[in-house]
Amino acid sequence: MFDEDHGNGSVFDRLSELISDKFAFIAPVWIIDREDTLSIVDYRPTLTMFLAIVASVIVLVSSVLLFFRYWELGFNLLALAAPFLVCVFFLFQGTLREVYVFDRPSDSYFFTRQFVHRKDVIEGAMSQFTGASVKTVSNDESESYFVVLKQEGMFLTGVGEQTLREVVPIFNSYDREAEIANAIEEFISKARLQAAQPKT
Repeated sequence: MFDEDHGNGSVFDRLSELISDKFAFIAPVWIIDREDTLSIVDYRPTLTMFLAIVASVIVLVSSVLLFFRYWELGFNLLALAAPFLVCVFFLFQGTLREVYVFDRPSDSYFFTRQFVHRKDVIEGAMSQFTGASVKTVSNDESESYFVVLKQEGMFLTGVGEQTLREVVPIFNSYDREAEIANAIEEFISKARLQAAQPKT
């Protein structure tokens, strides 16, 4: 299992983790561990998606205020149209949530990326995964953390692992990713142990 007290980062990393822990309820991660299924629902948006949502709300509120206060100055509304369209463009680029489901009886997994306008689903056999870990990627001034699923053998891409999130979400911390990785690691280990036992 992975140590959820990861204190090797810089002062900036530790401060950002403290802040993100206080506001994590805004974009929760739910881990639902049942007997035969493990579901992880991740509502954390990327920074671009988060800023686009905030900017869209600001532009909409500004438009309403301008409309009711200065309706004769219609060109102000047109001036807000361009930023609003840019915000809408970025809203359609990011994910609203990601859901990971592991099903032991059917030996299957379903990874869902929910966008505003579409849903991408990846599915396959759960038995191809041997475990999970947390990968640390160092940037110029900070570190990002990703949950990585270890796969059995190499695939066509020549990669022996699969990263759950391709883009770093907000409130990204080692503790949060370790919690997800630990749940997946434990579930996969139990499934592999159960599959290895002789059937009576």
